[in-house]
Amino acid sequence: MTSTVPPTQATTGLRTDQLIRVAIVDEFPGHVVGIAQAIDRSPSLEVVATASSGAALLQRITETTPDVVIIEPWMRSGDGVSCISRIAQEHPEITIIALSRMWDDDHSSESRIAGAAAHLPKETDLEDLPALIRQVVAGAEVRPAAQGTTSRSSLLTEREREVLRLAARGQSNADIAHTLFVTEQTVKFHLSNIYRKLGVHNRTEASHRAAQAGMLG
Repeated sequence: MTSTVPPTQATTGLRTDQLIRVAIVDEFPGHVVGIAQAIDRSPSLEVVATASSGAALLQRITETTPDVVIIEPWMRSGDGVSCISRIAQEHPEITIIALSRMWDDDHSSESRIAGAAAHLPKETDLEDLPALIRQVVAGAEVRPAAQGTTSRSSLLTEREREVLRLAARGQSNADIAHTLFVTEQTVKFHLSNIYRKLGVHNRTEASHRAAQAGMLG
């Protein structure tokens, strides 16, 4: 999914054997949880902050002092790219990694110009993320590799997509039922079908799979 160019010089004062403190910024709670779980499985990484918008992170960045910020630049709040720019200018010691569903050349260039050290697609296997973070901190040039575009998401009906988008935003079954004017039992039925079609077991896994497929925009 990614290729790495060996580092020429570290971009921060951190050694790669030191504990790396990570902040995560994404509007979808399920994707934040998936990233955090992958990071927490690595003994050399620690999640110190999560936020659903750039503004929310900026309010906490001094008190949480992350070494790395993982951020979706193109959230509906519209402040992802500006957050990258602010952090790059005001906290140059922080390494910024864009993890986005938008990873064509134009979007990659925009996030890097703003100050991101790397721009990775959300299709990146989260099991690989801890190693990629350490590589970027060490100064390596990490780039997404070319890949096909097949996805199980095409198996979902439009109503299942609606349910999944709401679930990924953190809505309960009751909230989803109220939003869609259906019963909670209907919501449970749709979620069961979604899990089966995507080959996952719970909301967190389904939300991450949906983010990989670009279904949550």
